[in-house]
Amino acid sequence: MLYWLIVFVAFIILFYASNRLLAWLKGKGIKINRWIWAVASFLVIIIPKSIFPNMNNIVLGVLYVFCAVFALNFMIEQHDWFVKSKI
Repeated sequence: MLYWLIVFVAFIILFYASNRLLAWLKGKGIKINRWIWAVASFLVIIIPKSIFPNMNNIVLGVLYVFCAVFALNFMIEQHDWFVKSKI
């Protein structure tokens, strides 16, 4: 039970950090296409793992966090696009 509580809290923190990151980037005038976020979320794991198959677990954990942030940014941008286009 405690494990799932920690996972839930970590997801909420990650979600908040992703929203703040996107707001900060938009405030600076940087607009990254949502498909760039989608591709980057997979490539951030695939490329280092194919170059260095035996990576340290800490480095792999950091890469998984980047993957999660990029995937969340894609979903947030996709939702914003969906709301703005009123499909």
